[in-house]
Amino acid sequence: MSIKTMLYSIFAKDHTSVWKQFAAENNGNYIIGKGSHFDRVEISYLNYLIIFDQYIFYQVVGGRSFDTQFTRIRMEFKSRDDLQFRLTHQYLVDIIGKIFGLQDIQIGDKLFDRSFLIKGNDEFKVQTLLSNEVIKEIILAQKDIHLQILKEEGVYDEPIQEGNSMLYFLSKTMVKNIEDLNVLLKLYKEVIDQLSKLGSAQALKHS
Repeated sequence: MSIKTMLYSIFAKDHTSVWKQFAAENNGNYIIGKGSHFDRVEISYLNYLIIFDQYIFYQVVGGRSFDTQFTRIRMEFKSRDDLQFRLTHQYLVDIIGKIFGLQDIQIGDKLFDRSFLIKGNDEFKVQTLLSNEVIKEIILAQKDIHLQILKEEGVYDEPIQEGNSMLYFLSKTMVKNIEDLNVLLKLYKEVIDQLSKLGSAQALKHS
């Protein structure tokens, strides 16, 4: 039995039924993973395809094996303005790594700015996006969060189709209840709405 299969056989017992219910309640699809891919939930919103899954990062250090489990959400789209940003809890900076090529941004909310490191390439649009009360409230409620719009591969080398951008979420909090999954879906829907208003995003054509 592979490490991936062993870890998944343990972990899946805790979340599979909940994630299947989440997919059903939101007119989504629960897709069984194959090979190195875990099961995932795909939900369509305004022709944007939002993908929820769990990711286990496995490594061996000094002869001992370690695994870190993440909740991950991805959504590819066509960028109209090359908008990019990265929001990370201050204490996760050393885990995610240093960020180059983007400027520091604050949104003018003391609690929010104290809690998160924000980088971006368009200060006005990032401030406008993250000042949205729904988005801000959901982000502040997360125990840890890495939220980003990127054009190249994700933190764990997740591929992005050439010419596309990705709205990328990563958290070490294992989401195992409907309420929290629905909150994260609400976050993505609100970000999509705001990106559309800012003229920054266009949905892909899915066959």
